[in-house]
Amino acid sequence: MNHHDETRKILELIREDKRKDTSTQRLITEQEVAVQEEKLLDPAETSEEERKFRDTVTPRVKFNKFKLYPKAQNVEFSGKFTDNNLEWIYSLDDTVGVYITTNLLQLNDETLKQIQKLVGYYQTWSEEWANRIAEEYQNEVKSEENEEGGPESIASPGIEGFEEEEFQTPEGNV
Repeated sequence: MNHHDETRKILELIREDKRKDTSTQRLITEQEVAVQEEKLLDPAETSEEERKFRDTVTPRVKFNKFKLYPKAQNVEFSGKFTDNNLEWIYSLDDTVGVYITTNLLQLNDETLKQIQKLVGYYQTWSEEWANRIAEEYQNEVKSEENEEGGPESIASPGIEGFEEEEFQTPEGNV
């Protein structure tokens, strides 16, 4: 076998590996999209959420879409303050909290008060939406799973899913 034949074999192996990787990447993308099924909030409910935010934090705000992810037990609410170009995001997922993004924000008393109001409102918002997504949208997810024929559990696996008895010491057996 000469060098030309060896090179040809190596190139064929590389091309074959690339074909395999491409098909694997598509499968992963399809699975991620299925998990993060987005649901938009009813326009009347969206208007109510925006009104409450304006009344509590500031009327100078432009909102982005209010997104619900019932299967993932997450809600995202975001926007941008029009007076100082400060962008904010509320989220209930594993990155729970308030996130802000800005370029060259002047920190003065008004800006600090606005950030404090933003964080304060998040406390109320997150409690309300954690309860709503657990109660209202949980039923919708269960109904969809029953229609699909899947008795899968909605709760995520972990310590919270175990009964307390499994972790107790056998004091009563002594």
